[in-house]
Amino acid sequence: MSDTRSVFVDEGVLDINYIPSKLLHRDEEKRLLEHFFDHLLSAPYEMSQRAIIVGGVGTGKTALAQLFGRELVEKAKKRRVKVRYIHVNCRELRGSLFMVLRRVVKAMRPDFPERGYAANELMETLMQLLSEEDTQLLLTLDEIDSLIDTDGTEALYNLTRVQEGLLDDSRRLSLLCISKDINVLKKLDKSTLSSLQRSIIQLKEYSPPQLSSILLSRAEAAFRKDATPLEVIDFIAELASQEHGDARYAIDLLWRSGKYADLEISRQINLNHVRKAAPSVFPTIKEESINHLSLHELYVLLAVARFFKINNLPNASTGEVETLYKVVCEEYNEKPRGHTQFWKYLNQLKGFDAVHIKMDSSNQGRTQLINLTKISAEDLEKEVLQAIEQK
Repeated sequence: MSDTRSVFVDEGVLDINYIPSKLLHRDEEKRLLEHFFDHLLSAPYEMSQRAIIVGGVGTGKTALAQLFGRELVEKAKKRRVKVRYIHVNCRELRGSLFMVLRRVVKAMRPDFPERGYAANELMETLMQLLSEEDTQLLLTLDEIDSLIDTDGTEALYNLTRVQEGLLDDSRRLSLLCISKDINVLKKLDKSTLSSLQRSIIQLKEYSPPQLSSILLSRAEAAFRKDATPLEVIDFIAELASQEHGDARYAIDLLWRSGKYADLEISRQINLNHVRKAAPSVFPTIKEESINHLSLHELYVLLAVARFFKINNLPNASTGEVETLYKVVCEEYNEKPRGHTQFWKYLNQLKGFDAVHIKMDSSNQGRTQLINLTKISAEDLEKEVLQAIEQK
């Protein structure tokens, strides 16, 4: 920032998409990734690999994959081996295999037409492009749960089997999957499951000392010297450890605390700045997650918030939320979507830790029970209204 009174020197270091040159406390997991995908460099085109990174929110899954991918491409260039790395978020792409494949093909050929192709045709096009470039691709599917929930296990099965039967014997496509929950593996068919079970990397939640060192590393690059006392670093780390060691939450809280220090024209962040910032940081509703939702998915989420705002009940039924969804649509002069589409919107919310959805075991039909955890209905409503306004 240009203002000399600011505690910041580089806010970008605290951005959610920033990938550091070294990921603290993930050396062993990174070595495992290097071992799993070593053949891309040592024996190119010989085999394809599949692996999965599993860990809770804020454990560094995405950062680990992207750092590894970046370094893999750099090493490949030095060895004059052709390797591409493409990272896609399945939840951002509505869990659609078609949209995932279109994003990958567009990454390789930016001028590729947006329309006119089916998912199976895009799969064939991808393999053709890899053959034309004579390159290998490590494709990372972040939040793979969304792809499986939306398009079923067949989507991942097709990706793992696409190279079988091709005339070109070269193995060009390897997959790295990312999930918050290892139980996602239970949804896979035995063939796909067997190939992933051999290469699982589980990330444990960060401990308070680990969070402190992560925060200290970011603070040294993001703030002016002496702007972040150790007591502030340790305090934020302790708060984040109460949220299952969520490093994203810790970094976001550090950034917001710096903003409060700037508001008071303070040369240093203090504990009171952290206390003021904490209520505005929701560890379970991440800004980038809300931004990935479509307008009608936001309407459904707003309906969930409003149900619990006016009802002192532990759960809401599918029907109760759908009724409020129609009211919200009317409020915004939008035509509500049909029940089947509403069902799909509701299932997109399973990616939020704050919104828990489960089948009603006492009901033979498709009724689901929805409840809120870790966030008040009022706070959720405020966040969603802001996201709707931005759209």
